[in-house]
Amino acid sequence: MPSKKSKALKAFALPFLLLACVHFISGCAFIPINTASTYFKDLYRRMPYQRDGNYRVLNIFYASSRETRERADQSVRFTNDPAGSMTFGEMSVRIDPRIKIGTMLPKQLRRRGIVGIQDVSKKDKEVFIKQLTEVVGASPHKSLLVLVFGYQDNFESTAIKAGYFSYLLDINTPVILFDWPGDQAFSISGYKKAFSFAQSSGPALGELLTMIIREVKPEKLWVKSSSLGCQVVCDAFDFMYKHEDLADKETEIAHLIMAAPDVGQDEFDKQFKDELAALSEKVTVYVSSNDTALLISGMINGERRVGRQNIKHEQLEEAKDMLYLKSLEPDKVNLIDVTPINRASYKHGYYLEAPEFYDDFYLKIFDVEPNLNRHLYLFKSENNVDYWVMEGGK
Repeated sequence: MPSKKSKALKAFALPFLLLACVHFISGCAFIPINTASTYFKDLYRRMPYQRDGNYRVLNIFYASSRETRERADQSVRFTNDPAGSMTFGEMSVRIDPRIKIGTMLPKQLRRRGIVGIQDVSKKDKEVFIKQLTEVVGASPHKSLLVLVFGYQDNFESTAIKAGYFSYLLDINTPVILFDWPGDQAFSISGYKKAFSFAQSSGPALGELLTMIIREVKPEKLWVKSSSLGCQVVCDAFDFMYKHEDLADKETEIAHLIMAAPDVGQDEFDKQFKDELAALSEKVTVYVSSNDTALLISGMINGERRVGRQNIKHEQLEEAKDMLYLKSLEPDKVNLIDVTPINRASYKHGYYLEAPEFYDDFYLKIFDVEPNLNRHLYLFKSENNVDYWVMEGGK
């Protein structure tokens, strides 16, 4: 049994032990801990805007490969012809806060006064880079989002879409629209002309991204392209890959997102594989099996488009045609089938019209695991190559 002396020592030591514990615990209170409230406060900060009566006005940067003309009132007119050099600047886009995610028709929204451009200013490249560097440095994520749209979009339409997308996505990050002359005639010859302009505009986008990487130096560079704008991105990556400092093992782009890509499957497979791996840390490709616009594009080009894949979910074997995308770089590529939620115009514009797409895009930006998205469920092939299917109404 313990002696009286040992009992006395224990009784004497206990207060000191308790005191030491109190000091240790209070000391831990001064250790900097990123609490949940602080984390989510930084993560979910909202897109800044100004008020104009009942409207919201967002400032967006732009870089355009279009030829420009000066009007009599000294305002800028953007033509549908390619230019020999880029035009840089900033614009204000007005948004009605009552706007909802749904059918995106820029001309109708503009006529009704729901969305519109207020001011467009041109800037010298040096001023443009300086201002862009300042806003990126002041943003909570030190980030920049680059948007590239597709066929049939004139400058005003792309500006409206950029403002609409930015406002509804609602991430506090500077946004830059890369605009190219995709607004050609709605015909086979007009599409072919737009396609050639998409290819020739790739180096201009590549030059812009290279300039951003080297001079602006955002900690997070996100690139989102859609439709024929994805072809512009492919040719931009081809341009960037020729630079040794960009083609090394270190990736420069945090996430590349391609929605309904109007890109040839063979080109994506053969040309884009090495460039994708070298330049982007993550790549997400959204595809569907019912995209009417890409079906027509495939017929015109004589080759299946990446954004349209023939899938029958009741027969997993039919999904193998699309799994080659994932197999190119399994750790980099996220493949998401949006067929179940693709109810957009021409079964093509879901990247502006589907709430589920906005939700998933938001999570992709912050690198949230796919299995945390309630709209996604996982499919796996027999070779353990997986892809995700997006559903609504859950």
